[in-house]
Amino acid sequence: MKWWPTAARRQKAITTTTEWMNRRYFMKMNTGLLAGSMVPGTVKRLLSNKTAEITVHPETITGDISPNIYGQFIEHLGRAIYGGIYDEKEGFRKDVLSKVQALHTPLMRYPGGTVTKIYHWKDGIGQNRPVRKNLIWGGNDNNHFGTDEFMEYSRLIGAEPFLTVNMSTGTAEEAADWVEYCNGTDTYYAGLRKQNGHERPYKVKYWGLGNEEAAKEDAGTLQDPQDYIKKAWYYAKLMKLQDPGIALIMVGDKENWNKQILQELHPICDYISLHLYASTKPGDPVSLFTSIAEMETNIRATAAQIKAFTPEKVEHFSKWYRFPSRQQPVKIALDEWGIWEAGGEGAYGLEMKYNWNHALGVATFLNIFQRNADVIGLATWAQTVNVLAPIMTDATSAVCQTIFYPMELYRRLCGNRSIANEMSDTNNALDIATSINDKTGMITIAIVNRDSKNAIDVKINAKVTGNWTAHELNAPSIDAVNTLKGPNVVDYKQRTVTAKNYTIAAHSIAILQARV
Repeated sequence: MKWWPTAARRQKAITTTTEWMNRRYFMKMNTGLLAGSMVPGTVKRLLSNKTAEITVHPETITGDISPNIYGQFIEHLGRAIYGGIYDEKEGFRKDVLSKVQALHTPLMRYPGGTVTKIYHWKDGIGQNRPVRKNLIWGGNDNNHFGTDEFMEYSRLIGAEPFLTVNMSTGTAEEAADWVEYCNGTDTYYAGLRKQNGHERPYKVKYWGLGNEEAAKEDAGTLQDPQDYIKKAWYYAKLMKLQDPGIALIMVGDKENWNKQILQELHPICDYISLHLYASTKPGDPVSLFTSIAEMETNIRATAAQIKAFTPEKVEHFSKWYRFPSRQQPVKIALDEWGIWEAGGEGAYGLEMKYNWNHALGVATFLNIFQRNADVIGLATWAQTVNVLAPIMTDATSAVCQTIFYPMELYRRLCGNRSIANEMSDTNNALDIATSINDKTGMITIAIVNRDSKNAIDVKINAKVTGNWTAHELNAPSIDAVNTLKGPNVVDYKQRTVTAKNYTIAAHSIAILQARV
């Protein structure tokens, strides 16, 4: 997560999304790397025809969809943990836990975020835990929720843990000790884990080397990419010597930063990180989809950099490193993504209320991840509870926001391999992704109708057995919201439809399934 020094600067950043994104999180691709690539156009307005024709090609696989594109994120920030998933008296809040479990989250990132720049993991283990001032987000942290609590929470929700290490006020030795604590078997920090009541190693695979290190406003010192590269090599060496099987996520940023990181760290870089936040201009709901389209452009730009600057296979990696190089091509880690707008409550205005238009945006994002499955290895929505979250709480209750429902539906139904498709017209009110489950032969078409007024008749061309089952989500209007005290505005329907006669309602999400 990112902190801006003044509210005025943050307001400007949120309401001028494209300028902010290009300056802060993304690269401007001016080098010709995208020649010949399929780059999405900007959605300036929705062109909604009355009909659309979709052709699915299940024989053409375009990428393996990692289950880890459906991950989540928690940080020591506001009410994300304390007052969110964790209660000082009761421990894990059961009402919240049941909702997080219903999300079927495969991957959970922790402890940040920007807070990693001042977070020291040893404060959060054992019986005697110091109270520290949260220099990044304010207030005090008593460290009652730490590594072991995070691991237990991940176990309860069925998620694989993903840890981000402190590269600012921490050391490489501290990071390596953390790997030893989590993954070791018979050494000092493994013994300390056992002493704390956790006999078996946690086997944490995913480790992020820092967070947004190029950000000059933060507490870090690595804004020069060469400084980051030098330090990341040292961190990687000590961490890999503790466990050579871990996967490392390197910090990404703009074009020049990414080029240097990929060229010099690629032998040990399993993933390069991107942070994508979309937003809506006041009074212009379609602008959300413009913002999201720019996110896909940045994904393809980063993919082009990976192709240009990294070999698929590492050659001539010295045996004297004493650990192996990466074994797979470099992938993108969208380890923070979401919809972030002004007007929220709580710490830094981050307790945002999401309406149904935002849910349509989430589904569009998930379609993008499927379309780009060949280059995206993982993604974690920022965040999970109370902070830019699908779940909100007060002291005694919890509610699923509108964005919860497309997250849950996609995770439950979509296939594990992305397949080719065509849409016959220029109807950009519809956004689609197609996938197949290679074990069951189930084809899935995910369709988002982003037109707030018009239904669209869809004809589907695909060689399948029988009719299609449609799983549909909708709300009374794009402005509809769920609140702690009100009824659920999101409607779910399941029905049987034919390929020649399917109508997708205005402002709705549909997942259609049939077997080949």
